[in-house]
Amino acid sequence: MNFKKISQQKISESIASEIEQQLVDGVIKPGERLPSERDLAHEFQVSRPSIREAIQLLKSRNLLSTRPGGGTYAREVLGDSMTGSLDDLLVDNVEIAQDMLEFRHALEGVSAFYAAKRATEADKQIIQLRFEQVCNKQEQSNAQEEAMADVDFHLAIAEASHNVVLLHVMRSLFKLLHKSVELSFGKLYLKDSGRKIIREQHKAIMDAILSGDAELAKEESYSHISYVKETLEQFSREEKRSRKSQERLEKITRELRH
Repeated sequence: MNFKKISQQKISESIASEIEQQLVDGVIKPGERLPSERDLAHEFQVSRPSIREAIQLLKSRNLLSTRPGGGTYAREVLGDSMTGSLDDLLVDNVEIAQDMLEFRHALEGVSAFYAAKRATEADKQIIQLRFEQVCNKQEQSNAQEEAMADVDFHLAIAEASHNVVLLHVMRSLFKLLHKSVELSFGKLYLKDSGRKIIREQHKAIMDAILSGDAELAKEESYSHISYVKETLEQFSREEKRSRKSQERLEKITRELRH
């Protein structure tokens, strides 16, 4: 972490403002542990009591918390409250899973649009690294790790949008996004072409962002989520047909036994 040197005026408040800004900018992520008081004092070039007072200010604003065993962490206030009850429902409720995809359709399209307009060279490198990570996890065929890499790819795009609200909404829904992606993969990859299609769609989004084509980036993102949504709806219809057929078969079998 690279914090700015703080002037002497209202030292603790200035420190708190600097840390708060890094929380807002997404430099310090929800759940991330902050450096120790000693390390922070060294980085800010101030006394440890000033650091301690700044941390207390941020804790009073519910931005930081202290966990058992020591350490100060960035709080996951929004994420915990929004995803707690929905997380388990995603597993069994098709409608909620579809609602999540509709939400992603809107949010990620806007993220890709602004990322194409605003991404710095460093942002572009991060997106490329995240894309390579997704490809590596696909080759390993580990659904959970692949889902995590997929979410990291989309979060990198949100970061590159340089829209603080977009980024924090995406970050707050991280657990729900991961669950949504993991469940989607379980069905999408029943098709032999599933992984290849997803990889090509991710690359198309990335290429549009790297080239600075905002409209294309948005459209490629929309196409990606639409493909996932339509494919899952198709699987849902097929499962319903299969279940009805099986129920009819069991009924006829019982009747013929009597």
